[in-house]
Amino acid sequence: MPQAQNVVEIELKGGGRSRGIATGNNAAWICACGREEPLLGRTGLLSGPSEGTRVLCPDCDRKYFVAPNGKDQGAVLKVVELG
Repeated sequence: MPQAQNVVEIELKGGGRSRGIATGNNAAWICACGREEPLLGRTGLLSGPSEGTRVLCPDCDRKYFVAPNGKDQGAVLKVVELG
C-alpha cells in the first residue's frame, strides 16, 4: 500500500496560516521567509518541542515544531512556528 500524502496546516506565530505536506510522522513545508527549499521535520512528543525536534530554518532562524496527532511521535497533526 502506498504512503498517503496529507495536506497539513502550518500555524505561523503572527496568526497567519499556510499549508505543508505530510507522510506518516514526517512533514515538509516552505518557511514563512520564502526559502526556496522546503524544510523537513518529524513529529515529537505531545508535551511539545525539545532541542531534538525543533526545525530551524537556515536562512532566517525561524523555529518550527511538527506536532503529533494523539500520541508521542505519531502522525503529523500540524506544524507550528515557535516564538
